[in-house]
Amino acid sequence: MTLCLLSTYAIDISDLQAQHPYVVKTSAEIEASLKSGEIRTSRAALLYSFIGEYHRSISLTDIPVSWGVDTLDLSSYRTVDALSHILQEAEDHQIVIISENHLRPQHRLFARELLTGLSALGYRHLGMETLASPQNGYELMDKDLHERGYPLDNPLTGTYTMEPAMAHLVREALDLDYRLFAYERREKINGLDRDEIQANHIVTYLHDHPQEKVVILCGFHHVVESSILKRGRNYWMAKLLKDSTGIDPLTIYQDNFTEKVQYDSHPLVHSKNVEAPSVLVDTRGHVVKPTANVDIEVMHPVTHYISGRPQWLYFTDEHQAVNIPSTEIDLNYPVIVSAYFAEEKSGVAADRIELKDPYDRKKLILAPGEYLIKIDDGQQEAELPLTVE
Repeated sequence: MTLCLLSTYAIDISDLQAQHPYVVKTSAEIEASLKSGEIRTSRAALLYSFIGEYHRSISLTDIPVSWGVDTLDLSSYRTVDALSHILQEAEDHQIVIISENHLRPQHRLFARELLTGLSALGYRHLGMETLASPQNGYELMDKDLHERGYPLDNPLTGTYTMEPAMAHLVREALDLDYRLFAYERREKINGLDRDEIQANHIVTYLHDHPQEKVVILCGFHHVVESSILKRGRNYWMAKLLKDSTGIDPLTIYQDNFTEKVQYDSHPLVHSKNVEAPSVLVDTRGHVVKPTANVDIEVMHPVTHYISGRPQWLYFTDEHQAVNIPSTEIDLNYPVIVSAYFAEEKSGVAADRIELKDPYDRKKLILAPGEYLIKIDDGQQEAELPLTVE
């Protein structure tokens, strides 16, 4: 089964799609591709994230707690709401860099919330590692993204944007009138490391938008602003950007204090019982900075499940579990169930799950609105409208 809505965009999307490995697949197809050696575990993990298989995704690939943070005694510090403290710090900065683990949608949902607060502080530009560019530079391949207001469900917009939580982040940014730009390398440049290329693209964008406040969303350790070396050879993007511009960014890392599966979680993740993204503060209320590598480290709640889905998918008070009327449709299992916003054409699903058999009771998590539900078994596709009140 391959489910990927194609656009009638002027560029030849069919050719682009044929070269793109990140299309929506069932678990069985992902496992078959992994077993045959067609794909590696990192790509399989990403494909699982596209269909809402969070635990399976992070079970395949993860990174350990970094920089020796897990060996530090941080138990005496208390946890407080992360958002308000980050926004307080961001008032005095021109650049905010927030890093995500690409397999943890909760990181994207927090970044989405952060964008709202940063917008009120005058931040107007958002650079995203995932956004596709037609060449090395900051221009978008998806030329109509800002006018359209949502990402396409194909690689014209990007790769990670095909995951529902990242698509929600993009929609929110566009609703807030952020100007989105790319900065990832399109192709290798002799003599330049990937992080150097990334930093150069951001520097060029800043030069063309002087004095503007900018948010950068990156992956993993690209956020490191200290002098530690990547694989012993090169600095990370945030350090290079800081050195090139003389601007000290506010750097935020989210993965050290998020639950782990392949490795041991940080001891505080399970002992602090946080219910929302939090930061550690000392007795004076100052944010604790365990290392010099980043300014702020966010602690995320341990995932628990409601109706078979992670609780952080209820990222607004309006989101609710929605039954899937799959029993009314004669299809073969497994099926991919996608809920598309009715007003969007070729947009990314608001939510997507896999039902492996008729007894699979997972539910969609949706906010009130009008949707088009598509149920696909690889041979047939059923469509029906859905109103969530």
